[in-house]
Amino acid sequence: MKLTLNGVALRRIFEIWNVPIPHSEIILFALRGAVPIKKAKGWSSSLELQLITPDYQHLRCTLGLWNQKTDKVFAAQGSTVPHKDNVLKAAARKGPMKGRGTNQLEPGFYEDLHKGEHLQGKPMGHAALRQTGYRFYRRSHHAPPYTSSDPLYFGNPYDNLHSAWNMDGQVAGYRSSGCMVVAGLPFCPRLPDSKPNQGAWKVFHDLIYAVPQKQFPLLLLPATDVWDALSGKHSGTRLCYGSRGDSVVRLQKALRRKRAYSGRVDGNLGAAVYRAWNSAGLLPAGF
Repeated sequence: MKLTLNGVALRRIFEIWNVPIPHSEIILFALRGAVPIKKAKGWSSSLELQLITPDYQHLRCTLGLWNQKTDKVFAAQGSTVPHKDNVLKAAARKGPMKGRGTNQLEPGFYEDLHKGEHLQGKPMGHAALRQTGYRFYRRSHHAPPYTSSDPLYFGNPYDNLHSAWNMDGQVAGYRSSGCMVVAGLPFCPRLPDSKPNQGAWKVFHDLIYAVPQKQFPLLLLPATDVWDALSGKHSGTRLCYGSRGDSVVRLQKALRRKRAYSGRVDGNLGAAVYRAWNSAGLLPAGF
């Protein structure tokens, strides 16, 4: 299945998921389980993605940029899931450490990615987008894929958005224990033999550093859900962490009736509502 994305489609996605569109010039979007059909060399008016199931070994996600000022888009192949080897390593730990060290970010809207450095101060440190705030993520006690039965956490595991250290999405392997990654190789200024940024990471890096914007909001969603919504296969509104509006009010009231939530009915799908939604077993399927 193919998915076409442009400014019109992205506005529709934000509308369907009840997420107010930020005023930022550049907005990040990530689709878990889709890859660009063509390698983009810069901004374009539209792009096509191919849906594919993440296997936790290859780069099978899309990391994209939407420039609201020009209504142009860019998409790079990458991953929003940790590598299988790291998931298995974390699951093999004993006692209270079981599952620690590897995370998968929950679908949702996050506003806390800032220009900074991954592996800050270390020899392989390089320019990246740092996630500085709290967010929802899961840790697994078994082999991937992650499911809604995996333990849910809310905090800051210090995952970032950086280079995958893999130029070719067809080749297995990338570096992630929970960070989102973009295909390519990074420039590491503390390594004397480091080469300039390469691959899709170079384009992604150059586009975000070409603007003075320092903080970047991100909407992460399962690609199959996006395809269903845009194709009209399943009509109606959808929700995720960060949604707002009347649909959230209805969810809050439903959770109150189930005695899963006792907070305010304010139309804001924040941390307390998301925890209650997860505990009640009402989260949408698909990770």
